[in-house]
Amino acid sequence: MISDALARFLQPGTDPDIAASYATFAERARDAVFGFEDEIAFVDVETTGFSPWNDEIIEVAVVVARGPEIVSRWSTLVRPEKPIPHETTQLTGIDNEMVAKAPVIEAVVSEIAKAIGKRDIVAHNASFDRDFLAACGCGPTRLRGTWIDSLDMARIALPRLRSHRLADLSAAFGIDAGPAHRATTDTEVLAALWRVLLVALDELPDAVLGELARIGGDGWGPGRVLTHLAAARPRPPIDLKTLRHERLRHERAEAMVDAAELELVAPEAEAILAEFADDGAVRRMYPGFESRDEQLKMAEAVLGAFCSDTHLAVEAGTGVGKSVAYLVPAAHLALTNRVAVGVATKTNTLMDQLLYSELPALSKALGGKLRYVALKGYDHYLCLRKFQRVLDGADIAEEETRAAIAMLLAWVSRSSWGDLDAVNLHWPQGLKRQVGASFVDCTKKRCRFYPTLCYLHGQRRRAVQAHIVVTNHALFFRDLIAAGGILPPVRHWIVDEAHAAEAEARDQLSMGASWAECKGALGALHTKGRGGTLDALRSRLAKTDSESARGKIDEMREVVAEAAVIADSFFDFLKDLGANIDSSYDRTEIRLTPLVRERAEWGRAAAVGRSLAKRLERAVKLGGEVVTLLEEAGEEFVDQRSDLAGQLSGIAGQLDGLVTVLDGEDDRLVYSVTTNRRRDATDETLAAALLDVGETLAEQLYPRVRSVVFTSATIATGEDFSHFQRSVGLDRLPGAEHRTLRLASSYDFERQMAVFVPTGIAEPGARGYLDDLEQLLLGVHRSMGGSVLTLFTNRREMEELFRRIAGPLEAEGLRLVVQSAGTSRKRVADEFLADERVSLFATKSFWEGFDAKGDTLRCVVIPRLPFGQINDPVLEERKERDRAWWEHYYLPEAILELKQAAGRLIRSSTDEGCLVLADARLTGGKSYAGRFLEALPVRDIERLPVEEVVEEIERRFGR
Repeated sequence: MISDALARFLQPGTDPDIAASYATFAERARDAVFGFEDEIAFVDVETTGFSPWNDEIIEVAVVVARGPEIVSRWSTLVRPEKPIPHETTQLTGIDNEMVAKAPVIEAVVSEIAKAIGKRDIVAHNASFDRDFLAACGCGPTRLRGTWIDSLDMARIALPRLRSHRLADLSAAFGIDAGPAHRATTDTEVLAALWRVLLVALDELPDAVLGELARIGGDGWGPGRVLTHLAAARPRPPIDLKTLRHERLRHERAEAMVDAAELELVAPEAEAILAEFADDGAVRRMYPGFESRDEQLKMAEAVLGAFCSDTHLAVEAGTGVGKSVAYLVPAAHLALTNRVAVGVATKTNTLMDQLLYSELPALSKALGGKLRYVALKGYDHYLCLRKFQRVLDGADIAEEETRAAIAMLLAWVSRSSWGDLDAVNLHWPQGLKRQVGASFVDCTKKRCRFYPTLCYLHGQRRRAVQAHIVVTNHALFFRDLIAAGGILPPVRHWIVDEAHAAEAEARDQLSMGASWAECKGALGALHTKGRGGTLDALRSRLAKTDSESARGKIDEMREVVAEAAVIADSFFDFLKDLGANIDSSYDRTEIRLTPLVRERAEWGRAAAVGRSLAKRLERAVKLGGEVVTLLEEAGEEFVDQRSDLAGQLSGIAGQLDGLVTVLDGEDDRLVYSVTTNRRRDATDETLAAALLDVGETLAEQLYPRVRSVVFTSATIATGEDFSHFQRSVGLDRLPGAEHRTLRLASSYDFERQMAVFVPTGIAEPGARGYLDDLEQLLLGVHRSMGGSVLTLFTNRREMEELFRRIAGPLEAEGLRLVVQSAGTSRKRVADEFLADERVSLFATKSFWEGFDAKGDTLRCVVIPRLPFGQINDPVLEERKERDRAWWEHYYLPEAILELKQAAGRLIRSSTDEGCLVLADARLTGGKSYAGRFLEALPVRDIERLPVEEVVEEIERRFGR
């Protein structure tokens, strides 16, 4: 029986037999005997921070175990020289009073060494504990045992878990020893978890365990454990093909029919609506389900579009349940006609929700007949051919890389399907590219894993056999360029999160070149003094009689070396274009207008660019000839041929982008250069962006499909869909071929959400603006007591305001975190979600796709209306071509951004909170102010002075 706790931490899509096996590990660990029963020391330290040189140890614990028996326990608190930070106390529960009479670290070093002795040492993320102990004098001269990282062990032993944090592993396997982040507790947990890991490793196939032992060798802590376990087992040679056959032996399915080739049988509307009734499929999916009129209307409209071969745009407010509203008619259409229906999402969050929650529940409710599959781009999947090559050299890799390769091998042995996004791994530099699939170096029929055993092509075969195919926007629009060569022949599509469709389509349908990519592609082929693909190939060919191939390679190396020098000159010349632009930012985006192309700086750069293009063209031509010669050399060079072909494709892409921008002849494109005034920066880029995405979709998408349903919570500005229809080309179609539907939220926004517009503050950019905003934000944060999300459009203003108010809030016990440059979005999101007294300053990536239900988010503040950059090249081009650019593009895009941001606040029927719009332009008589406020789901907008806003927030929402 799989516990709820374990199920929560299993990767979605884990094979049932693997899940069932994991469920037995905890019980088996109590009695299992491995012969690996020497005494082991389990160690944990708690510290004031992450730096062994700047932070200090505040607790140490050692547990010594012999097999399942605890032999001894030792622990102590440690008094640091500096006060314990508030966040450390929040995490560990250790405060300054608790350590006031504890010994200093120097006084306990010998006791630590005595408690550990000469035993091997197990720690979770061992380098952290090892480095802190070494920094205080308890290093390898005192501790002679081998350090074994249980985090590496857990990733190898349990590759199908979503997390390998000690607390999560403890929860998954029911190990409860007390509060987490205390050394005394964590060592007890670790000693129990160690037994679970040994059971899990012992469960791996003989060949896998033997190969893991080979990878581990003697110089890596976990390698000693793997070698010991493997010694008691047969050691057949590893064969990835056999592993894949074993995992896939039960798979069988038939292909779907192309909906373009048959007369569809339309499901009855009554049958669809019945699924939402008391005895219908949706109630079986969600026992507490209550029917909503808006959801029924959407389901009926989706079915109508599918059955009439028309297109539909639906704005479905929060709480409508739009995914179920479109999945039910999609499933009926697919099952009735044995055709596929596609769903394209922007975010992985929604894709995972569909694949691992709603579709499994719907399939079960419909009797298990519904098949569904996800498709992502090439680089999301493991290439077994490339992985085999990496595996062969894993025993001489760095420790971090060795651990990652070992986990990937274990994951392959435990995963019928899946993509690299699901692998809980901190990827060493370059490894993901080395093992990831790629369109350009895929050998297809020449590969021993093609097609059924390949994670990529096997998934595509499964997609041809699926009723519902889920993909992302990027692949959906990329398929247009490939003329339908990427996705199965799906003729009915749902595009969810459709507010982002135009931007993603533009990204996929545009082209360009960059200094970094050009330099990287050329350097991978050949770099003087460091080698490259051409040099390795030349060396290997020296042992053959392929004189012509060697000659071509020698010529190609010269051309590549010349191209690399010219590329540096060309992109460096581009810096001159932005040298005299008045901007406070290093990076500048410049539209390449006819006037700019007449400037001397562009003339010099373009001349060098033409020279670069000639070298790149020559390199591609010579490379193609080398590939042909390698084909004639036989199968011995199949991997090298594929690698070279892939690199040539990358250079060809750079060449196409470079020439397109240099020529500037296609008036459907907007040409621009991004420069960095820092001379040491190498992030210059050229871009040719598609101006009118709608026109391309009207010409290339709609004629290929029978129906597309676009849906989002934010695609209309008020009741008006004209901006969205223009953006995706629906306005180019006859009126009878498309329709719109706007469905209000099923939530009671007037009760659940208050909207405040403070008066008396300065307009953005005016004198006193930041001072006014500082006072407002201090008041709001104090009144709310945490759970505030402030969404900025200007990073510098965000960082300045954080500098001003974080300290005063901290003094009152309120923590503020900021999404500063280079900070992990996930890390700051996790910090915010973990504590209701934490608030967050964030930028663009948090304006949409961030969900925080309940009391973790109760207030959203928006300092500026989210108007786009006025000097954006696409907008500048629109201003020249369309007198109504403000009304057609600029204003509606800002309104939709505001709706997205406001949508972060109320995510369930029980959420309550307030939205503060702190832009004085909403109260200063601007003609467009009403358009923004009318787009919100609340009619009662409260316009009050700052002091009264703060008082109202404290009265109604304060803790």
